[in-house]
Amino acid sequence: MLTYYCPNCWTIVTETEKICPICGYILEEFEKMEYEDKLLAALHHPVPERRIMAAQILGDLKSQRALPEFLKIFIGGEQDYFFLRSILLATVKVNHPVRMLILEEASRHPSTLVSKLANELIAQMIAKGSSDE
Repeated sequence: MLTYYCPNCWTIVTETEKICPICGYILEEFEKMEYEDKLLAALHHPVPERRIMAAQILGDLKSQRALPEFLKIFIGGEQDYFFLRSILLATVKVNHPVRMLILEEASRHPSTLVSKLANELIAQMIAKGSSDE
């Protein structure tokens, strides 16, 4: 059985509902959204694997629009290492100055695994001469 979520507030809804009973979002509007917008919304999905996939795809698409969302996620105190790892690996694929802000923010993350990965990615970018500085 599939679980359906409102893409605005992530409340579980039934397949037949047209409007989210919690936030009032018109659920059919989601179908009209561009693919990149759906992926950006999925960064806040309650199922961790969906968030990870969205971050990976946004990186593969080299989505510059994803970078501010990625930064908000780090600033917001996200703790899921696998999600944060997917964001960092996606970030380095996008050639934009904001990516260094994300990596620098991540290098100060309380998780040793996250900060170590961020520092490794920064070092790799500097070695390749692609640090956006």
